[in-house]
Amino acid sequence: MAEFAQPNPNIIIDEKKPNIIIDEKKPEVKKVPKENVCMIGITNSNPYDSSELPNDATTYYSNINYFQLEELYTILKNNSETDNMVYKTIQTYIKDRKTQVFFDFKCSSDCHSGQHFINDKTNLLVYKFINTMTRLGCNIVVGDHSMASLFNNWDRFRMDFKSPIQIKSETTDGPFKMTSSKEDLLNSCHPILKNLGDMSSENTVDIEFSNMSGTKIFSIKSENKIEVKIISKGKPCGFREIQEEQPVHCEFTYRNGKIIVSATHWCNLTNVNSKVDVEKVREQYTQKYGEYGRQQFEQEYREAMSSGCTKTVNRVVSDSVKFICSNNPTPSKSNYQQKIINKLKSPEVITQKQEPPKSPAELVEELPEKALKTKKKEKKYICSLGKMDPDYNGDLA
Repeated sequence: MAEFAQPNPNIIIDEKKPNIIIDEKKPEVKKVPKENVCMIGITNSNPYDSSELPNDATTYYSNINYFQLEELYTILKNNSETDNMVYKTIQTYIKDRKTQVFFDFKCSSDCHSGQHFINDKTNLLVYKFINTMTRLGCNIVVGDHSMASLFNNWDRFRMDFKSPIQIKSETTDGPFKMTSSKEDLLNSCHPILKNLGDMSSENTVDIEFSNMSGTKIFSIKSENKIEVKIISKGKPCGFREIQEEQPVHCEFTYRNGKIIVSATHWCNLTNVNSKVDVEKVREQYTQKYGEYGRQQFEQEYREAMSSGCTKTVNRVVSDSVKFICSNNPTPSKSNYQQKIINKLKSPEVITQKQEPPKSPAELVEELPEKALKTKKKEKKYICSLGKMDPDYNGDLA
């Protein structure tokens, strides 16, 4: 269960319930900078992992299917114009240096239990897409079955080097414990891993999952030409065939982007056993779900505190970490998280959603005359990624 810091002079304690910590006064620490994120989920069918990112002031999230992926690939490869607002928005975010763009290949039946992506044609499309998008500085996310589909079909001649990941024949299911460090999570490029590190109040992060049946595991090959950064490790709980810790999250640089690998799903998170900074949880609710979301959490949290039951308080905090990481509400008596999602879907909120960002050309037109000198620098940067280079066609090396 999620824990809180041990009593010390800087902690405010409810005198009527001395075992329950309400809040903690902490010295100011350097805040994690909020990056703009564009996350595109890719699947034809319902994903096994229903985790998503809520659209907020710094995040754009959308899902596309593999037919749309082929259309998007053609548009981005040729730097073509399009009237499709989703494609146009993705194009704009790719050209925005302040935005991290991720393409998340969802774990679903499309992956045929890790054998391949739909069919041979789609398999080839995925590798072409990865090559082109990472050239443009984008990142690729794979997990569980999509992870297996990518690395089981990895072609060293198409992808420049041998696969650094070995998919194992064993699988896991049921209780699973994952550990990481706050520093490693914060240094990851993936926004969910960063958020998890930000909410942790101690260096060791300890989380439990309830893995789906057939969840894949992997290892890092010993002879690699590239460096693979392991972010977290884990193993099944209790007596199981797999006793040694295995990598759970890792990432490595590919061309101008990153490939992020995950062997579990955030929607399967059950408990946070390490200490959590509740003030950071509040900040996450405010950023992702607005003041209404924060108020709903605050009400649930205060009711748990007034109950005098540490287990109830820890349950609320663990469920909140899961909600922030996956946007999946945990069924409960009051189900305040579902209220937040329903509020976000209400007509008055939808009409207030942020408009798609302006294109770099539109932004340049709005610059004062003294700042127009940056236009050439912007163009040079874009050309260096192949977006405006007339000789670049996105073909594989």
